[in-house]
Amino acid sequence: MIKISFEATHDPACLTVTELMPYPLARVWLAQTEGLYVQQWWAPTDYENVEVDITTAEGGAWRILQRDPQGNQFSFYGKVETVEPERQLVISIVSELFPESTIRLTQDFAARDAGTVVVSTYEFESDEALGTYMALGGTERLREASSRLDALLAQMGQ
Repeated sequence: MIKISFEATHDPACLTVTELMPYPLARVWLAQTEGLYVQQWWAPTDYENVEVDITTAEGGAWRILQRDPQGNQFSFYGKVETVEPERQLVISIVSELFPESTIRLTQDFAARDAGTVVVSTYEFESDEALGTYMALGGTERLREASSRLDALLAQMGQ
């Protein structure tokens, strides 16, 4: 089971998510960077990823089209800034619902005796943007996606 914790800071406005995963680094990296796997977990409970297009190479683009339980569709998209396989991934994130706001996500991956640690730092443009994200249930949505990732990683090991 993935253990997850959150820490919000200001100046700069960041949300740091630490996940302790009882799975090998190679499997975690694959699930985080391959569209076929991302499609299965990168969404809150009851949401569906309708389309996933990811080019995991520096300068590449990514886009995910989601459908909520009411049938509304919206996309998230961005660019891949840095890729160091099984070590670091840096991307930009833009929501179709808030196109004026860009989040920079830095994910650091490290193997540990009991599995893998992933530290994801979401850098927001302002404290107001971070506050809005939190008020809209950002941490709960991340927790739900982490739970879906946990189920997928367990299944991938069978």
